[in-house]
Amino acid sequence: MRIKLKSDFNIIKETLERIGICNQETKVITPSAYILHKRGKYYIIHFKCLLAMDGYKKEIDEKDILRQNAIATLLQNWGMVEICEEGIFQEPLKEKIFVLPYKVKASYRINHKYMMSSLRKK
Repeated sequence: MRIKLKSDFNIIKETLERIGICNQETKVITPSAYILHKRGKYYIIHFKCLLAMDGYKKEIDEKDILRQNAIATLLQNWGMVEICEEGIFQEPLKEKIFVLPYKVKASYRINHKYMMSSLRKK
């Protein structure tokens, strides 16, 4: 989903690390979506779409796209991005999106299912 930045790229990237599937027992969060910068344009994209773009066989279902869109909408509602695509929301996501508060991030492990090139170098 194409977006325009209304906040700093790194702030959006860090926020996305705290949005996803969380196991509060083991204190592990798995981010669902990432920010992608390609040829001067920015996108919020589900990690399965990124894996598919890299040639891995991944089943991307409607729920994944709805989750991606819901996360982009959250960022837009918080004034961090502006969604450039219109009319893409067919139905709302039925489950809640988990957002890990920044103040407790240090006590959680982030389990990336996709590693952006900048993350791979670490």
